[in-house]
Amino acid sequence: MSEEQKIDKDYIDKRADGWISKVEKLYAQIKDALKNDSDVGFKSEQYMIMQEELMQKYGVPPKQVPIFDLFVGNQLKATFKPIGLWVVGAKGRIDILTKEGSYILVDLGDDESHPNWKVFTPKNRKKGSPFDNKFLETLVH
Repeated sequence: MSEEQKIDKDYIDKRADGWISKVEKLYAQIKDALKNDSDVGFKSEQYMIMQEELMQKYGVPPKQVPIFDLFVGNQLKATFKPIGLWVVGAKGRIDILTKEGSYILVDLGDDESHPNWKVFTPKNRKKGSPFDNKFLETLVH
């Protein structure tokens, strides 16, 4: 954010909309990365209600952020659940819920338009790993 940027309702609203767009782009990237695996399917029929503190403070109405389910065959393998945009040390957080445990996915990018998604595993919450095709393969197989 530049020094001239005024924090007001419009700014907070645009940031919240930007978060929803970033989450949707991430889901599209996941679909694209796994498109050649015929057993893999996706659903995005549920939503989280985004109603963060800054939104409430500036009178921005709650928004719906999609939840993303990843299936192999009929078996649910992972649920991507957006937790929030305004988190300490990152530009957004999504929890990845699996039967084996929960992963934390955060955007550590320098700016909003260039996310740098890192995943923190149940065994290693201190050092993030790249959120890449290799990680996605571990989720589905």
